Amino acid sequence: MKVSIVCGAPSSEFLAPFEDESWEIWVLGNRLDRFKGKRVTKVFEIHDDLSEHPDPNKYVNWLVSKDLPLVVGPKFPIKSKKIDIFPYEEVLKLSDFVTLSSSPAYMIAYAILEGATEIGIYGVDMAVDDHEYFWQRPCMWGWVRFAEARGIKITIPQESALCKMDYIEGKDWKGEFSGNSRSQFAQPPFTECELKEMADFHQEKINALYAEISERERLIQTHDGCRQAYDRMSKVARAIESGQSNLSLKTTVSLKG
Repeated sequence: MKVSIVCGAPSSEFLAPFEDESWEIWVLGNRLDRFKGKRVTKVFEIHDDLSEHPDPNKYVNWLVSKDLPLVVGPKFPIKSKKIDIFPYEEVLKLSDFVTLSSSPAYMIAYAILEGATEIGIYGVDMAVDDHEYFWQRPCMWGWVRFAEARGIKITIPQESALCKMDYIEGKDWKGEFSGNSRSQFAQPPFTECELKEMADFHQEKINALYAEISERERLIQTHDGCRQAYDRMSKVARAIESGQSNLSLKTTVSLKG
């Protein structure tokens, strides 16, 4: 069995073999709507806490309505023949060093239990923030190597940042080999300067949107002035059409109310 694990990193998520029916296509529940029109064979929603969704009940029912096989956490509120509870106990038996710090890790573990001979990992970079980088990425790297040690072929597209490191200890103290020196890796992956640049980027977007709002408000005022003028003129026209052909200026002005 060949399994493609497809998550949300835009670098490679759509490189998965959706058209190749020899592959299973497994996706995350909260990313399912990104794959409209594409073949999906299984959906994972292992979170017991679904409060990140504005309406958890609506989200759960939406998932079930897709009529796809689901793998869920034990507190998932709906039961059916197409819904499997993630087999925590079986996974824990795989190794004494099992950790499940991300949904893709759950998916690899499940694929191993299902007897996968090849696993493709798409849309998994784990480099967005400190949580992904420090907690989820090392765990995922461990699962990839664990699967390989069991004879499972692992495919990770070149576009993905997962399981890639070009620094070589002992050869690259000054960055001469790869451009990444030891001192660079001693720094946090997301510096104050980089984060400030992102904050400034979004502030620029906010300023542009406020400018657009101001322009829209000006246009609204212009159109509202025109609307009022034509509304008053329509009342004059109505009076004329009703037979008041000899209207004085005073009478015409009084019709605006």
